[in-house]
Amino acid sequence: MSSVEAGRLIAVLIGATSLAAYAQSPEDLERCRTIADAAARLACYDAAASATQPKSPVTVPEAARPAGAEGRSAPAAQLDPTGTLEGGQSLIAQRWELEDRYKAGTFRFTFYRPNYILPIVYSSNVNDRPQTPTQPAPVLPGSLDEAEAEFQLSFKMKLWENMFGSLSDLWLGYTQKSSWQVYNEELSRPFRETNYEPELIWSMPTNYEVLGLKGRLLTLGLVHQSNGRGDPLSRSWNRVYAMAALERGPFVLQVKPWYRFSESDSKDDNPDIKDYIGSAEFLAFYKWQEQLITTLRLRTTFKSDPSWGSAQFDVRFPITGDFRGYLQVFSGYGESLIDYNFRKTSIGLGVSMGTWY
Repeated sequence: MSSVEAGRLIAVLIGATSLAAYAQSPEDLERCRTIADAAARLACYDAAASATQPKSPVTVPEAARPAGAEGRSAPAAQLDPTGTLEGGQSLIAQRWELEDRYKAGTFRFTFYRPNYILPIVYSSNVNDRPQTPTQPAPVLPGSLDEAEAEFQLSFKMKLWENMFGSLSDLWLGYTQKSSWQVYNEELSRPFRETNYEPELIWSMPTNYEVLGLKGRLLTLGLVHQSNGRGDPLSRSWNRVYAMAALERGPFVLQVKPWYRFSESDSKDDNPDIKDYIGSAEFLAFYKWQEQLITTLRLRTTFKSDPSWGSAQFDVRFPITGDFRGYLQVFSGYGESLIDYNFRKTSIGLGVSMGTWY
């Protein structure tokens, strides 16, 4: 056997060994064996072996992956040990998708206001005779309990991204809040009040600084709120509002004045609602380490007489996963529409899913 033939034989043996390692089918091996010319036979084995080589997965650098890749949205903003946000992330930009890395497209449900369940809410006072200047107090079959349950569902959905080629978006928001006299056997455990609040929101990013805060968002909204009940318990109002959102690291401040659309005297269930609930809302939000979140919401009439409104303080603390413990303290007017002109203080404890930011 010449050295050339010996070399060809060794190459054939190596090729056959490789084919066996990749578990080629018997038909492919038999086809190669029937070729008389050694060089052609070797080429057959090489081609068969190449067809079975495993392909290395193509990796995409993390920085090149678009937000929402693999069915996920952009990573949530995290705090470093100094209390600032990593990677220059913005709580406001993340929640309102103001930057490309946070864009999630249209017709996707996202959190708006907090979604929560409070199995127990205790109030200092109950409104057994709800009335307004145009609606007399009804005669109730029994007394309301000071303790009840409360839950809220709230979401928003983007209807139009980059309106007319601009950076602004159009959103649909919806919030529903219910108070349930679940412990009241005398009245057969009724739902005391449910408020429905759909709104249309136009949002656009901003970039300015004031008092050390960076203005990131401006929204204009049309909102309707009602309790869906008949007279004499019907309550409703329609508003247009502007909201500016500013931030500094984990701190967010929202300033939200509104204007109430007037109604005819015959249709206005609550003509003095602004004198109690107010004409503007200020919301301060702080995201602490380990997902501990505190929120203070103040509503004011901007008047000295009456100088009413309300204050609400929330604390959300980690439990597991997306669930957080939720403590809510409210004091003032307008805890719900039926109580818009009724002053009360309440405290509730339960669980929350999602948050303002």
